[in-house]
Amino acid sequence: MPTTIITGRDLVLTIATVNYDAQTTAASLVNAPVITTYQTLDGKAYKHIDDQWTLNLSLLADWGVASSLFEAMWTAADSAPNTTLAISFTAVTGAVFTANVFPVFPSVGATAPDAQTDTWAMLVSGTPAETFS
Repeated sequence: MPTTIITGRDLVLTIATVNYDAQTTAASLVNAPVITTYQTLDGKAYKHIDDQWTLNLSLLADWGVASSLFEAMWTAADSAPNTTLAISFTAVTGAVFTANVFPVFPSVGATAPDAQTDTWAMLVSGTPAETFS
């Protein structure tokens, strides 16, 4: 079987039904499992008790443009910080992950003459659902 190579350009990111591929330079959906260790008379015992998912994004700022992701995220974080935003993350055609993330405040600023960029670590509510076809 030939090796399958999936690049970052195969990724599609949708937040609250709007596609933001043009602003996103990197994206990853990451799990940090919570595992408790118990010391027993027989030795260590491990119990997986929870998962903490995070959507990590690197973005180009788009302040002031129509349908600005940065302005929409700022408004969501300011007006409804405890209300999640639906996301759909396509790793490649046939592998789609959906979840809900909490909004974050974007940073403002950059170093001259560089582009304004930002990185977001968005907490995922629950476990992402996956569709593999």
